Amino acid sequence: MPVPSLPAELAALRETAVSVLRGNDLGDITRPSPTLYPHQWLWDSCFIAIGLRHLDPQRAAAEILSLLRGQWPSGMIPHVIFAETTDFYHAGPQRWRCDRVTTTAGGAQSTGVTQPPMIAEAAVRVGEMMTDSARAAFYRQLYPGLLRFHQWLYTERDPDDDGLVSLVHSWESGMDNTPTWMEITRPAAPLAVRALRRINGDDALDALRRDSKEVPPDERLTSGDLFTLYRIVRELRGAHYDFREIRRTIVPLVQDVAFNAILIRANEHLTAIAAEIGEVIPAGLRRSMRRSREAIGQLVVDGVYYSRDFRTRTLLRHETIAGLLPLYAGVVPEDRVDGMVKTLTSPRYCARFGVASVPLDDPAFLPRCYWQGPVWVNMNWLIADGLERYGRLDAADDLRRNTVDVIAASGAMYEYYSPLDGSGAGSNRFSWTAALLLDLLATAR
Repeated sequence: MPVPSLPAELAALRETAVSVLRGNDLGDITRPSPTLYPHQWLWDSCFIAIGLRHLDPQRAAAEILSLLRGQWPSGMIPHVIFAETTDFYHAGPQRWRCDRVTTTAGGAQSTGVTQPPMIAEAAVRVGEMMTDSARAAFYRQLYPGLLRFHQWLYTERDPDDDGLVSLVHSWESGMDNTPTWMEITRPAAPLAVRALRRINGDDALDALRRDSKEVPPDERLTSGDLFTLYRIVRELRGAHYDFREIRRTIVPLVQDVAFNAILIRANEHLTAIAAEIGEVIPAGLRRSMRRSREAIGQLVVDGVYYSRDFRTRTLLRHETIAGLLPLYAGVVPEDRVDGMVKTLTSPRYCARFGVASVPLDDPAFLPRCYWQGPVWVNMNWLIADGLERYGRLDAADDLRRNTVDVIAASGAMYEYYSPLDGSGAGSNRFSWTAALLLDLLATAR
């Protein structure tokens, strides 16, 4: 593909991004990072494909199609599809034991939960780089599995026909330890975790975890929270990953605002894909799609969008970056858009680099701790896309330039960045940061 003309510094940064993607390429899948994330993650592969399209559209299409090898007969596409590697991963197949419940389309081992449905977005972006005939062939190959995934989300996770799907684990949200999720998850902490916390906090648990060997523990979830999430996996496993059984357990069930916003946008893309290849979306799914657009309005109070407890219908009143994703979905009424733009560009969310994942004035804010404050490139990308479609071009361009600036300032493809000083944190050589940088550089106005 043609390489965009760039200043020397950005050209070198682009080469770093390309090198990261090549280093993490396992053939037909791309791992998020060499050590901390050695397998395939659902929404990671989607963001990766959006960048790969600028290097090799066919390879990008293969990245998306490879997700179907993990699809369950029910239609669910797992959040992790395990690669054939001996690299250690703390929540590997032995923790999930999904092989006792089901098989995957490609015989791969997987987790028993899903992740934000970014597949249709990625497919459309990749399709833009293809000839008409190649795009149609790609869409026809993807469509049956993609349709079944969207149908599963509604039939399995919206059993009461609310129009909003429910998540059964914070890992499904992709934003594991935002204050929203930790508030509703911590009551499920194992008794041993509660006891140790009373004695000396999380220190006694740190020696038992292995996920924080690559990065400092203070950049990850606390040990107590991690072991609570492990307990929820055990509950899900005991319920055979069946929502009807899960809702009878202690597992927190959340109508996550960001997940549902991404689904609403994905529904639009699925509809466009179907139309291009002459397919008709089933009537029941079309109805669910319409209900989603209407129902997300139940999650807003005074112009702020929140997630909701599925069981109690109580809004989880924590402001986080998840509440800005309705801009990406295109569901924010026009008369409220400028107010949300003012919010996301205010010092509460934007210090120097941003948008921060948790407002800087929130007591839970930690600038380098996973989803408790850091800037994430994928979130900036999603919000900027929504701003552009709302016609807020200056705000979209500013956010995209700011995103490139924070990556350039560090000189490396980190998992996330401090909104205060731009320093990189989490895993280095992170694939979606590299991929989305390629996209930002290629599409800059």
